[in-house]
Amino acid sequence: MVASDAAADDKFGYSMAIDGDTVVIGAYNAGTGGAVYVYRASDGAELAKLTASDAAAGDYFGVSVAIDGATIVAGAYGDDDGGSSSGSVYVFLTTDGGATYAQVAKLTATDAAAGAH
Repeated sequence: MVASDAAADDKFGYSMAIDGDTVVIGAYNAGTGGAVYVYRASDGAELAKLTASDAAAGDYFGVSVAIDGATIVAGAYGDDDGGSSSGSVYVFLTTDGGATYAQVAKLTATDAAAGAH
């Protein structure tokens, strides 16, 4: 599997998760802030590219990924909401079987601090 918009140093494949016929692959250095790609395992078709709603350079969105059914989560340890590199997790949900995903939440620690990742 290769990202449709692959570029040098995207770090595509740094993280990966599989649930059933869905593969989720992180590329924490892609574009502005990172990206997560969703594929169908049975034929390798790229279904979606997920990015953070508030993407910023150095967020490292997609450094970690997980999937369970219709829910995908992606870590962004460089996100700065609670201080420099305090980190966050984005939650995406599909309601149409994986053709489209919507960001439904952004999670940050209540005790977030600079460097916590």
